[in-house]
Amino acid sequence: MLSVGAISTVALGAVQARASVVLIESWENTLDGWLAPSPGGTNTSYSPSFSTTNGVTNGSYSLAMTGTAAPNYSQLLEGPSSMTLTNTLASATSVSLDVFAPAGSFGGALGIDIDMDNAATGFESLDGFSYQSPTIGSESTITVSVTPAQNAALAASGDPTQLFVQVGGNYTAGNETIYFDNLRATVVPEPASISMLGLAATGLLGRRRRAI
Repeated sequence: MLSVGAISTVALGAVQARASVVLIESWENTLDGWLAPSPGGTNTSYSPSFSTTNGVTNGSYSLAMTGTAAPNYSQLLEGPSSMTLTNTLASATSVSLDVFAPAGSFGGALGIDIDMDNAATGFESLDGFSYQSPTIGSESTITVSVTPAQNAALAASGDPTQLFVQVGGNYTAGNETIYFDNLRATVVPEPASISMLGLAATGLLGRRRRAI
């Protein structure tokens, strides 16, 4: 029979385990409504294809974007508008994207920026246009934070949300392909849900003590 301490540990673990990862997109041999290249950007020399060998970190395919010029720090990918995304990001702490750039590509310099657009927030970079640098030659993960202020704005919004990926860097002739996969959000329960779990744990402990 579980001790009071063991029940407490299990209950606490249940609350902490509520944080989860929600898959937004993995481009399984389809663009799924994404525009690539984005018509709002100037990376128009890039075109999409799908790979089963490079950059595959979720499912069987990754999205490959191949260009004939250096990416110029503008939108490369534009996601579809979705209320589901609004609701997901309203409780998210971060958004992550797996990236692979082959060795020798992009002149050794590449930057990735993830942006969001919702009527309540406007178009804004989730990482302040910092253009994080993936490691050339190996798979990397770009992670950006979703702030509590953004959570609150999205929670109150009745409008759909879009995500964008902006890319900038140098150029290596004949070797300008970048692979994307496993776009996801880390979400946590709403405070009310955590409170209910806490009350349930307290009740469980109370019943356990009375039974001793």
